[in-house]
Amino acid sequence: MKKILLSFVLAFCTMYLMAQDEAVIQLYVTQKQYEKAKDQVDKWLANPKLKDKDKATAYLWKLTVYGNIYADSSLSSKYPDAADQAMDAFAKYQAIDPSLKQMREGNFAGGLGSIYNASFNKGRAAFQNKSWQEAFKQFSTAERIGEFLLTNKLSSTTSTIDTTTVLYTGYAAQNSQLTDSAAKYYAMLADVKVAAPEYEDIYKYLIQYYSDKKDDANFKKYLAEAKELYPNDNAMWSQFEMNNMTSNADLPTLLDQYNKDVAAGSMNETKYATYGESFATTDKSQLDKLDSIQKMNLKVTAAQAFSKAFDANNTNGLYAFNTGVIYYGIYTDLDDRFNANRGESAALKIKRKEIAAMEMGYADTASQWLTKAYTILKAKQDRAKSETLSLNRTVDYLANIYYWERDQTKVNGNNKDYDKLDALYKQYDAEHNSYK
Repeated sequence: MKKILLSFVLAFCTMYLMAQDEAVIQLYVTQKQYEKAKDQVDKWLANPKLKDKDKATAYLWKLTVYGNIYADSSLSSKYPDAADQAMDAFAKYQAIDPSLKQMREGNFAGGLGSIYNASFNKGRAAFQNKSWQEAFKQFSTAERIGEFLLTNKLSSTTSTIDTTTVLYTGYAAQNSQLTDSAAKYYAMLADVKVAAPEYEDIYKYLIQYYSDKKDDANFKKYLAEAKELYPNDNAMWSQFEMNNMTSNADLPTLLDQYNKDVAAGSMNETKYATYGESFATTDKSQLDKLDSIQKMNLKVTAAQAFSKAFDANNTNGLYAFNTGVIYYGIYTDLDDRFNANRGESAALKIKRKEIAAMEMGYADTASQWLTKAYTILKAKQDRAKSETLSLNRTVDYLANIYYWERDQTKVNGNNKDYDKLDALYKQYDAEHNSYK
C-alpha cells in the first residue's frame, strides 16, 4: 500500500512540477521577459522524463517564446535562429498532436501569429530597401504561416486567402527573377479571381508566363479570366492572344491564319503589325526549311503587313520604317546576287540585267517607304529612343540607295537623273548620326 501511495505521490509531484514550469513560463511571457522564458522552456524540454502530452505543451510554449523573441527587435539579432527554433518546435508538436487539439484549447496560435507578423514586417522593410531575395524569404514565410492559420481556422478572419501577403510574396519573387515562384503566388490570387485594379498586372504576368512556357491550357485559362474581370482592356487582352498565336504557331500555320484573317476582313492595325513583326523575325530553324523564292515571298508578306498597319495609322513612323527596311533588305540581297554573277558571258550579262531591274524596283519601293518614315520621325518632337535610332538608320539607308541609283545612271546612260540623285545622296549622307 505504501508503494502504491509513493508512486501516486511521485506522479503528483511530476504533474505539479510540470504545471509549475508552465506557470513560470507564462508569467515571464506576460511580463515580456522572453529570455528568462526561453531559459525555462529549454530546461523544461531537456527533461528526459517528459511524456508526449507534456512535450506537446512544452513545444507549444517554445513556439510562443521563440516566436516572441523573433518578433522582438532587441532580441532577434541576438538569437538569429529564433524563427527556425520556433518552427521546429511547432513541427514536433504537430507530430504529437496532428489534430491541433491542444493548440486550439490552449489558444497557442499566437506563437505562429508572432512569426507571421515579424516575417511580414521584415519582408516589407527588405522590400522597401529593394533587397528582393530577403523580402521573398520573409514574405514567403509569412504567407506559409498565414495559409496554415486560415486553412485550420486559427485566425479571426473568415478569408480563404491572405491576399496582401500573397501579392507581396509574388512581387518579391518577380523582382528576384524567380519567375516560377512569382507565377505560383500570382496564380493563387488569380484562382480566386481577385479583381481590384492593383491586381490586373498579375493576370498580365500569368498570361505572358504561360505563353512563354507554351502552356496553352493555362494561357487560355488566365486570358479568359482577365477578359472577364477587366473587360475595358479587351484590346490589350486581344494583343496578348495575338502575340501568343504568332509566337507559338509554326510558319505554315501562321501564314495560313494570316491569309484567312485578311480574307475574313478581321484585320486591324495591331494585327497587321503583329503579323508583320512575326514574319520579319522568323527563327532560323523555320527559315532554313524555305527555298529562296519562299524566303523572298515571306519578306514581301511581312512588308505588306507593316504597310497595311501604316494605312490604318499613318502617324506611326515605325510602321513605314519597318516596311522600308524589309524592302531595303530585299534590295541588298539582290545586290549580293548581282555581284555573285560577275563575268563576261552572255548568260551572265542577261542574268545581271534581270537582277538589276528587280533591284531597282525594290530600291525605289524601299526609298518611298523610308522617306515616309523620315518625314514622320524627323517632325516628331518627343521621339522615343527606338524612333531616334530608326531615324538615324533611315538616313543611312536612303543615302545608300541614292548613291547606288546615282551610279546606275552611268550604267544605263540616263545621266539626266544623276544630279537629282546625287543631291539626295548628299542630303541624307550629311545627316548621318545627327539625331539624338
